[in-house]
Amino acid sequence: MLLKDPQRMAELFALFHKAQSALYQEKELNEAINNALLLEAEEHSIIASGRYSIEDVLYGRFYWYTKFLCRYEAIYGKNGSMEQAQFKIIEAMDYKGIVDSDALEAIEQELGYTE
Repeated sequence: MLLKDPQRMAELFALFHKAQSALYQEKELNEAINNALLLEAEEHSIIASGRYSIEDVLYGRFYWYTKFLCRYEAIYGKNGSMEQAQFKIIEAMDYKGIVDSDALEAIEQELGYTE
């Protein structure tokens, strides 16, 4: 899962001439949600560039969204619709036949995410 590295994400923002938006007042929230949204919006272009696979993109998206979710819940509390968005990423993985429960659990443990 190469796309959890902030440097690689910065390279993708530059490659696609995108800027991070200040959606929240906290830097860590903004970084995580901007990274997740870039991976979602540019999924096909990232894969077409030949730099990353669909697994890299979807697992990177799961990583960044889960990081966002952890921080968001710590500040604002749980939000069911945001948790549902995380499940949609897993559904996309399932559709592509690349769900690895151990890898998802490892990401959640690394980030300290508990439901």
